[in-house]
Amino acid sequence: MTENAALFTSGMWAGDEDPKHRLGSLGRCMPGLEVKIADEQGNAVPIGQQGEIWMRGFSVMRGYYNDPEKTKETLTPSGWLRTGDDGKMDEDGYLYFISRRKEMIIRGGVNIYPVEIENVIIEHPSVAEAQIFSIPDQRYGEEVCAWIKLKSNAQKCAPNDITKFLKDKIAFFKVPKHIRIVDKFIMTPTGKVQKFKLSEAMVHELKEGGDNKK
Repeated sequence: MTENAALFTSGMWAGDEDPKHRLGSLGRCMPGLEVKIADEQGNAVPIGQQGEIWMRGFSVMRGYYNDPEKTKETLTPSGWLRTGDDGKMDEDGYLYFISRRKEMIIRGGVNIYPVEIENVIIEHPSVAEAQIFSIPDQRYGEEVCAWIKLKSNAQKCAPNDITKFLKDKIAFFKVPKHIRIVDKFIMTPTGKVQKFKLSEAMVHELKEGGDNKK
């Protein structure tokens, strides 16, 4: 992240060979820096509990240039950087990323994390990449959608195949209502997927009479 100018966590320097730690986490906080999982009041939550990842140390920015309001939203008076990412920490101090807060979907009052669904979808043998996002919904507030890119050598795979694949793997309310098989995602010039653009495109398509069989 650009608000932090250096490596903040690592699984390499600790010398831990446990695959659970080395492959499943972001590692442990580097010496001289601080990381905590915070609740809405900024208090550290118990080990294993989910919250927002906060960082503090010499590599954290002092503020946004000529933008005091955004600086106040992102940095606390005591120097903690609110990352906007949800995560948790285990008893050994290893940090685990869960999801970007702004990408979280609230469907019928239930929090849904896109990365959880994306990780399951890419287990399908025909899928190369998946992006989960939401669109507004009158009944539930938000509805889950998916854009999926297939592998170049993949066998034929339709949205219904993805739905069937997911039904026994995730809760029914997390299964995307609208699924599209696409050749590419809408991205920034630097290669970052713009999920809000995917949402806008999905809303436009549905207004034009699109269905779930494309």
